[in-house]
Amino acid sequence: MDVFTGSVRLEAGRLVLRPFGLDDAPDLIEVIRAGEDFLPPNFPDALEAEPLAWFLREGVHKVHRFGLGIHLAMTDRDTGGLVGTIGLFKVDWAQLTCEVGYGVRSSARGRGYATEALTIVSNWALRDCGLFRVELRALTTNHASIRVAEKAGYVREGVARGAERDADGVNRDMFVFSRIAPDLRQDGPEC
Repeated sequence: MDVFTGSVRLEAGRLVLRPFGLDDAPDLIEVIRAGEDFLPPNFPDALEAEPLAWFLREGVHKVHRFGLGIHLAMTDRDTGGLVGTIGLFKVDWAQLTCEVGYGVRSSARGRGYATEALTIVSNWALRDCGLFRVELRALTTNHASIRVAEKAGYVREGVARGAERDADGVNRDMFVFSRIAPDLRQDGPEC
């Protein structure tokens, strides 16, 4: 099963989650210039016009084309401005599982955007994509991300000891959270 075909546009509340495109170049350039730290690791971090254009036109969409995941721009419904990113990765269609990751611009943090986006994407993945489990990992010291996971209905399952190596080469513990398809029946209506 692989429903990551065609264009994806998810709208709810204050947000529109949609594929990245060339129109996102000004926001991405602003983010890179400001040295913001919320972008996924495979996003460009240099201000080079051709590689940046290629990435927004093709590179960011490769995982989607191959059914391995999806990167979506988290945008403000009213302004269209980039609020952050959210994506599914490590999609295993045999097991119907994936992981979710997100990041929010520093200027938009603390306003509930991450929780809103996480709820939208999780409901879509579990309801419309046919996935059974969405897993989320957060450093045990990342209190904001832990709150986001809990507010979005994720269940804390335990600690993955030494699961992420930081920039200094030190392995850090991560909390493991999940939502599974049966959780949707308990959650009530979509956000």
